[in-house]
Amino acid sequence: MVQREVGHLLLENETDSVLVGLAAAGDQAAFAVLVNRYRAVMGAYAQSTLGSGAEADDVVQDVFINAWAKLSTVYDGEHVKAWLMRAVRNRSIDRLRTTQRDPGTLPFDTPATVESSPLDVVQLLLQNDALSLALANLPLDQKRAWLMREFSGCSYAVIATQLVVPESTVRGLLARSRHTLAHDLAAWR
Repeated sequence: MVQREVGHLLLENETDSVLVGLAAAGDQAAFAVLVNRYRAVMGAYAQSTLGSGAEADDVVQDVFINAWAKLSTVYDGEHVKAWLMRAVRNRSIDRLRTTQRDPGTLPFDTPATVESSPLDVVQLLLQNDALSLALANLPLDQKRAWLMREFSGCSYAVIATQLVVPESTVRGLLARSRHTLAHDLAAWR
């Protein structure tokens, strides 16, 4: 076994905090472990947001390139997953804003089953568009808190840390965002 492979295997059992510290100091093997650890969940999130595997791969790659350069700015290495997921979310939202879809065509990966009628597929697309529009109209902190909680499953403590607000503020942001989304999407119930 090559010395590099042995080092990589030893790093796989390290905590995120240790890996972030090593990677921030320039250890490529430590960064590779972080990439292997979180690439799949980041890709799944980006694909669920963007609806395209190719675009999701581009977003994840961009996030990792930027993460390598900015890893030293991570306040607490134990929260690197939330930091990376937030970066994926932000990059995915930016990609959605800049991508202009032709309303006459459906995306290639539109989910369809044998039971799905064309009307069901169109209704699903319209619901997704309505949710995207409702989210775009939320104030930034409400949108971030809602996405971190609903899509990433982050705890209130992690959200509070990432948004640099108290947990009580997170509860308020989530309550307001849920109320606004429920109102804006009432027609889809």
